[in-house]
Amino acid sequence: MGYNRVRWYFPPAAMFAHLLSIVRLALAAVGAFVLIVTFTPLVPWTALRLSSHWTDSDGDVLVVLGGDTITANGFPSGKFVGEHTYRRVLAAVYAWRAGHFRYLLLCGADIGQTVKPLLVASGIPEQAILSENQSTSTRENALFAKPILAGLSGRFVLLTSDYHMFRAARCFAHEHIPVVTRPCPDIGKTSRPLAYRVPAFWTLSDELVKIVYYWSRGWI
Repeated sequence: MGYNRVRWYFPPAAMFAHLLSIVRLALAAVGAFVLIVTFTPLVPWTALRLSSHWTDSDGDVLVVLGGDTITANGFPSGKFVGEHTYRRVLAAVYAWRAGHFRYLLLCGADIGQTVKPLLVASGIPEQAILSENQSTSTRENALFAKPILAGLSGRFVLLTSDYHMFRAARCFAHEHIPVVTRPCPDIGKTSRPLAYRVPAFWTLSDELVKIVYYWSRGWI
């Protein structure tokens, strides 16, 4: 028993028109995305919502979480702080100078080699800086900071980027570490110029994915 094969034939003009309509639809979607992200308060509003309670909290121990790093062959460690980490460093220096902290705990792999020299150069006493150099994630920041903080007393103040504070504060709460939040201006501030909102949107999208993942694993 034979079957007749049906061959579909699209004239070149019809195929071109079909492809052109797909390209137009894709360009319209991209354009709409850029317009919404750039000209609406979506990005700064989301960063503000993730920043938890916006305070200039003072205390006894300032806990600073590390972030991105970049490769820099001219430095002993071969790395240097990225833009988000750099903003946290600036905020930590300001908090130290304006507050009454006795210790500053740095959390993150290689943070002792990348961030500590900047803090010392900014006038923070080296003997007051403690380092936790093992953690490679926000969850590990809390896990590995816990035994260090257990040996310290007083009020613990957690400092990290505005968009990162939601997840970070909940990781510390999950480990029963009492902290007061002190988010530092990051995406909420840098996204004010319209040209920076699309890159900031991708950073926020990455953070939101991580929040969902941490929630699904029961870490926050």
